Formats: sequence, structure tokens, C-alpha cells
Amino acid sequence: MKAPHFPVSIRRGSVITRVYRLHRKDGREVFTAAWNLGGRRETRQFANYASAHAEASLKADQLAAGRIDAASTLTGEDGAALIEARRLANPQPLLEAVREWARARDLTKGNIIAAAEAWKARNGPRIARKRVSDIVDEFCRAKTAAGFNVADDHASIFENIKTDLGAEFIDQVNSRKIEAWLAKRENPVSRNTYRKRIVSIWRWAQKRGYLARDTKTEAEQTERAREQAPEVGIISTATWASFLEFVRAKAPELIATVAVAGFCGLRRREIHGQTWEDINLEQKFLRVTKAKRGTPARRLIPLSDAAVEWLMLCRRRKGPIGPTLSIDRARKMAREATPKIELPENCFRHAYISHRVAATGTVAETALESGNSPQIVHRHYRELVTKAEGLAWFAVKPATLGGVIPMGRKAVASA
Repeated sequence: MKAPHFPVSIRRGSVITRVYRLHRKDGREVFTAAWNLGGRRETRQFANYASAHAEASLKADQLAAGRIDAASTLTGEDGAALIEARRLANPQPLLEAVREWARARDLTKGNIIAAAEAWKARNGPRIARKRVSDIVDEFCRAKTAAGFNVADDHASIFENIKTDLGAEFIDQVNSRKIEAWLAKRENPVSRNTYRKRIVSIWRWAQKRGYLARDTKTEAEQTERAREQAPEVGIISTATWASFLEFVRAKAPELIATVAVAGFCGLRRREIHGQTWEDINLEQKFLRVTKAKRGTPARRLIPLSDAAVEWLMLCRRRKGPIGPTLSIDRARKMAREATPKIELPENCFRHAYISHRVAATGTVAETALESGNSPQIVHRHYRELVTKAEGLAWFAVKPATLGGVIPMGRKAVASA
């Protein structure tokens, strides 16, 4: 390397420090790092050029950063120690690492290493690291094999978990991150539903050895949202009639979906799982086979004359009664209509149960048809309507019947 020309200047913005070379009377060569601090010249002598240059560079960095106090007291050895401490703390910021160490020291009363070794002996060998997406898939397969419908009932939630958290190892997903994920759900009921699912996955992962045992999982340490008392949202018979005609004009392929939702009160999942093979238009009944788990799985619901006439407008009477997520599409159309058609959440099921109780006068019969207990019907669904209003709901027929397809005709095209 080319010998430096002394004095060597080290510049950091407007700050300049220098390295000088001196020849002592005894023939030895020494090097001096020099800098100005508060109008006073400071120097430090070294036996070799490299050490003097490192010291001058450190002081230049400190002065340029405005750290005058550090520049007056921090030596080259101190600087080297600081660099090594940062390396050891990486990727955590040094200050955060020190705070964590202090917390661990307080919790263990100074026995940090012993506590860490005990934790490792209890948990380390049994933890097999896996990513969240793999665990969700494994969880769904295990539940399905055990005869549970969890994978189907909550498929959209599991997909959201995999999309947002799937790439991370489950043991690295802390409660703060899960709280932030749950916060995307503004509706308290939805948030609690999502939390319930993610807690079940984390607990299952813990039992499988993917998380440390003998402690609450990070998912369990999140907070449940406070839910407001449920409101029964129904629509009037006039709105029901106009919405049916709106769907008939704008999206006739959704007629069966909407008719089954309002005239039979099926749940969302039941609607999307309903097929024409379980609808008997001649004997006027609908068989529910895709029921919510924990409710009467197979039940018969009578079809009113009006319901039969709406269903007879459908040309295709084979397979699913509507396209994928058809009830969601119908609600989206209502929101985007001009003027907007107001459809409260779950209004078709609420309206069916409320009007059916009024029309028949019996809660028990309606509970049986809707797949609920009489207590649940009273608590969550029933809205007081008159008997005349109840009868009118199930008598809403198509304005014209020109499009009715005879019962015996085979399907040739979709509605």
C-alpha cells in the first residue's frame, strides 16, 4: 500500500480529525490522533498507525453525530466493545436486548442461565418448528379425519390465517401480532369468531409439540371483544317482494338461492350446500342435509305455494341451487342497487322465523323447521309481527308466471 502522507485528515461533514507521525529522540516512531473538543485540542498517542487512525475515525464519527460527551470519554477500546455488543445482540437493538436481560434477571433472581437451561430441558427437545400454513392444513386434515366439519364450516377463516400469518413459524407469532390481525375485524362478533378459530389451532399445535407446553399459548393471551346484545334485523313483506322481483330481473340464476333463504330460513352454509335433489316441488318440502354442526342435521321444511312458484321459475333443477357464494352475491347486488336495498345481517333467517311463528302460532314447530331450540328462537330470532303479516310473507308470488317451467321438464339451461 502507498504510505500515507502525514498528517492524515479524517473528515465527517464539517468535522475533521487528524493523525500525526512523530519521531522520538530514541528513534521510535509514534502516532498521535488529534481532535478539537469545545475549543480545546485533544490528543492521544499510539504505537502504531492503525490504532491512531481508528481512534481518530471514532472521534470524528462521534463529533459529527453531536455526541460530544461520548467523544470526550469513550476510548477506542470502549468503541470496540460497543461494536461487539451490538453484534451479539443482533437482530435486536442493543438497548432492547439489555432491557430483556434485565427483566430476565429480575424474574429469575439472577439465575438466568439456570432458568434457561431448565426451560430447554422441559421444552426444547419436544418442539418441532413448523410454519403456520402447514399447521393449519394439518389441523384441518386431522379434524376432518375425526369426523368434524371444521374445515368446511370455517374454510374462509383458515384461508385468511394462512394468507396473513402462514409464512411465519408458529412459535414466533406473539400475542401482539395476533391482536393486530384480529383488529382487522371491526365487528366484535366476527373478531371473536376469528379468535376462537385461531385459539383452537394454537392449542392443537401445542398438543402436537409445535409449541411449548405448560403455559398459555400466545393466541389465548389475546383479548375477546365485547359483543353488544344481538339485534333481530328483519325486512318487511313489501321489501321481500320487491327484492325477489329485483333478483328475478337482474340475476335470475340467484332466484332459488333467495327463495330458499327467505321462504325456508336456511343458514348461509346450508343455502350454499343445498341441492335440487333435496327439493320436492310436487310434495312441497325441502330437506336440509348440510346443517350446522350441533343442530338437527336432517330436517324437513314445508314449501308454501308461493315458494314453489318462485322455484318453478328456475330452468335448471339439478345439482346446487345456485352458483358459488350465491347468497353473498345477492346481498352485494342489494348494496349496489339504486336506490340501495337495505338488508340487515341475517335478515332472511330472522324474517323467516319471525313470520313463521306468527303464521303458525307455534314456536316449537318453527324451532323444529329452523333447526333451533325454542329457547334460541325466543332469545335470538323472534321479532313480533302480526299473524296477517306472517301469512303475507309466505304468500308473496311472482308478479307474472310466464316463465314458470313445468315440474316434469328436464333442465336444459341455467336460469
